[in-house]
Amino acid sequence: MSESITIDSVFLSFGQQEILKGIHLTSSAGQVTGILGRNGCGKSCLLKIITGQLRAQSSHIRYRERKLENLYKVPRLINYAPQHEFHPQSIHLNQLLAFYDIDQAAFLAQYPFLAEKIGDRFYTLSGGERRLVEVLLVLESDTKFSFLDEPFTHVMPKHVELLQKRILALKEKKGILITDHQYENVMEISDRMYLIAEGIAREVKGTEDLRSYGYLR
Repeated sequence: MSESITIDSVFLSFGQQEILKGIHLTSSAGQVTGILGRNGCGKSCLLKIITGQLRAQSSHIRYRERKLENLYKVPRLINYAPQHEFHPQSIHLNQLLAFYDIDQAAFLAQYPFLAEKIGDRFYTLSGGERRLVEVLLVLESDTKFSFLDEPFTHVMPKHVELLQKRILALKEKKGILITDHQYENVMEISDRMYLIAEGIAREVKGTEDLRSYGYLR
């Protein structure tokens, strides 16, 4: 049975403004799925619909070819890193690891540069470090799928490279879906890519497709 999440017939409007007009895409285990699109095209809205935070006028979401209304209710199926900070500022890093049920020793072996900060409160980290840590927590936790909204934004280049390498390593264990304006970083690691434009998702193969659909000049 296919270990995949399929999103189909997603329609979303705010008043008279149509945002999504029948979106269809698939995120599969063992793959990185990239979603590209301009500001306001509906990428974040789509992730919020998938993760149960936003109700669309219409949506059909299937896991293993079975329709599920609420993916988030299935234990350890999905998790999600939104594009904004989402952890309490006063919490300690080691407490966050415990909350996500991540083994601290294994985490620090993978990311030794965070060892000296393990007992620090979240707010003491720089903005880029906080973003990096939040994305890593979602990636390293034990779920079948991870959805990352703008994981590379506000992260320094060496940490973008770190995230890319870790995403490629962890896709052996889970399906990963990412959006980001840094399209080159998304393209480098994606097995499948979609472009959302004018409310529709089109599968794209590379920069030529992005040019033909007007995303790149």
